[in-house]
Amino acid sequence: MLEVIKPNIIMQIAINIDESEKIDPIDPIGDITITNDTTTITEKSTYLDSWFDALITGVKAVKQGKNIAVEIVEEPEPILFEPWEEGMRIYYRKQSISISHVSEFTTALKLAANNFLNKLDSQSEFHSNDLLKVIRDFVDNESQPQITVQSSA
Repeated sequence: MLEVIKPNIIMQIAINIDESEKIDPIDPIGDITITNDTTTITEKSTYLDSWFDALITGVKAVKQGKNIAVEIVEEPEPILFEPWEEGMRIYYRKQSISISHVSEFTTALKLAANNFLNKLDSQSEFHSNDLLKVIRDFVDNESQPQITVQSSA
């Protein structure tokens, strides 16, 4: 029997890193996509560590009921976060996404951040990047995502 581990959410954060060459842990560049199954925010060829740091900062502010504009040093515009009902809204450039529950976003962010760190760990011996420490702390210390196990025959 095959078991598929699948988050119980429709919110997804996906990254794409060109792994044909060794990943630079100081400046990890790739694409990031944030989607809720109906709308999407995508940024191509960007510094993924900076994006994860901004998303972590934003979700922490929203959990405290605060609006926040988070600057990404390498990007021309900030990412805006605002609480919305039980969820949140994210705005970047002319793109926006509404998330029903902050916990869904937190779960998706934690899963994507863990995936990102695993890719870096598989190709790099030592990480002296301070943003990676912030991301690792978020993955290690935030409440665990709720995962459902579905069986398929």
